[in-house]
Amino acid sequence: MSKNTIICAVCALSLLASFNTFAQWSAVDSGTTTQLRGVHLLDSGVGYVVGDGGTILKSIDSGATWNALVSGTTRTLYDVHFFDDATGVTVGDNGLILRTIDGGTSWQTMTSGVRDGLRSVSFSGANGICGGLSQDILYSSDSGATWQVAQKGFFGGGFFGAHMLSPTLGFVAGQNSIFQGFLGTTVNGGAHWSFDTFYFNGNEGNCDDVFFFDGATGVTSGVLFDGTGAIARTTNGGTSWNSIIFPNAMQGIDFPQPESGFAVGFAGTVLRSPDLGISWSAQTSGTSFDLFDVHFASDGLTGLAVGAAGTILRTTNGGREDDLELISAATRKGGFEIDLTLDGPPGIECRSGGANATFKLQLTFNHALTAVDDVTTSCGTVSRSTIDGTDAHRLLINLAGVNCNAQVVTVTLSGVHDEEGNTLPSVDLEMALLLGDVDGNGVVDYADIDAIRLDRGQATDSTNFREDLNTSGKIDSPDFAIVKSERGTMLPP
Repeated sequence: MSKNTIICAVCALSLLASFNTFAQWSAVDSGTTTQLRGVHLLDSGVGYVVGDGGTILKSIDSGATWNALVSGTTRTLYDVHFFDDATGVTVGDNGLILRTIDGGTSWQTMTSGVRDGLRSVSFSGANGICGGLSQDILYSSDSGATWQVAQKGFFGGGFFGAHMLSPTLGFVAGQNSIFQGFLGTTVNGGAHWSFDTFYFNGNEGNCDDVFFFDGATGVTSGVLFDGTGAIARTTNGGTSWNSIIFPNAMQGIDFPQPESGFAVGFAGTVLRSPDLGISWSAQTSGTSFDLFDVHFASDGLTGLAVGAAGTILRTTNGGREDDLELISAATRKGGFEIDLTLDGPPGIECRSGGANATFKLQLTFNHALTAVDDVTTSCGTVSRSTIDGTDAHRLLINLAGVNCNAQVVTVTLSGVHDEEGNTLPSVDLEMALLLGDVDGNGVVDYADIDAIRLDRGQATDSTNFREDLNTSGKIDSPDFAIVKSERGTMLPP
C-alpha cells in the first residue's frame, strides 16, 4: 500500500466543500510521536502499525488501544501485511524485510536481495509483491519466507504502492526517472512485469498507492510536482488515466468494498468513494497532521488511518456523519399533510382516496437519496415512486387502488441508497386508513359527526382539513354524508 513519497508537500489545512462536519473519525492514543507510515487491520480486530525508528504497534481491539512491539531495528518501516493474527511481514529502509509467525513477539530478518528502501508490500494468499526505490520489485510465493528479485538498480524513481489482486495478478505504482506516474503489472505472480507511464491530467507527479478492482479498473493516489494531490482512475488496465486534483498530497488508498473506498493525505485529508473511485467526497478527520496510510476491515465500517506525530485515527461507522434513516413521513391531500408516526400507533388517514383510491406519501430522510431499489405496498399498488427533484431528502410515493378502509397499510422500501454511500436494506412504514375518523381516535363516532356538522360551510384550512373528507376545499354536505355512513367503523385492535 501507500508508502510516503519523497515529494515534500506544504502542510496547510484545506477545507473541501463537501466536508461532513461531524464525521466519525476519532484519534486514539498511539503511545508515540514518531511518524507512522503503514497499517493493516484484520477482520479479527487484530491490527498492526509500522513507522520510523523501527516502530511496530499492535492492537487486539480493532485499534482502540495499542501496545509497542520490539522490532529489533531502528530503520524506518513503511508498509505491513498480515495473513492472520500471527503471521505477517513488514518492509523498510535498506532492503529490510521482517517476518513474524508469533503475532509480533519476535521478528526474523528475511533476505531481500536489494539495498534500496522498500516501500510497499501486498499479498494474495501466499503470493506477494514488494516495491521499492530504484524501481526495485521483489516477489514471494511462500507468504514472505523467501523472496526473489524481479528487477532492481534502475536510475531514479521507485514503487510506493502495491496491490496483489490475485495469486497471479498484481500491480505496483510509483514514479519513473523523468517524474511520470508509473504502473507495473504482473500476470505471473511477480516474476515478469509490463509498464505504463502517464501524467495526472498533464501534470508530473508520483503515484503513492494503488488499488485494482479487476484486471482493467483501478485507482492510484498521488502527489503532483507542486505538492497538490490527485487520484487517477483507469478502466483499461493502466493504458490511460483520468485524474481528480485535490488541494493536498494524497497518500494511502483502500477499498474494503467496491462501493466503499477511502483515501488519505496531507493536512488530515480523508476522502470516501461510493462508486469504485469515480467520485470522492471529504470526511472530517479531526486532525491537521499528514496521513500516510489507511486500511479497513472487510465490512467497510471499521478502519484505521495513520500519519505524522504518532497519529492514529479510528472509525467504526465508515467515517460517516451518521447513518441513513427515515426521519418523518406524511400522507398529503388537498395541500394538507397528516403525519404518519414512525414509532407507536400509525398515523390515521381519514380522507377519501377518491374514485381510484389514490394516496400520496412523502417520506423524508436525514441524507439526500440517490436511489431506491423497490417500493411495495400491502394494499393496492405503487403507481409511482420518485426522489423529489427539489429536495433529494424526500421520496414521493403514489399509491392506487388502496381499497382497504379500516385497515393498516404497510409500505416497504427495499435498498434505500444515499449520496454518502449508506444503504438501508429495508424500511417499513405504516398508514392506518379509517375514512371519517376526524379526531384520529381509531373509531368513527358521534364526535366526528358533530365536528363536521359544526364546521359545515367553512373553507378548508390548517385547523379543519381533516374534516374535508372528499378534499373538495370546503367542508360541506358530501363530507357530512360520508361521516354518517361510516359511523361505527373502527381500526382493528
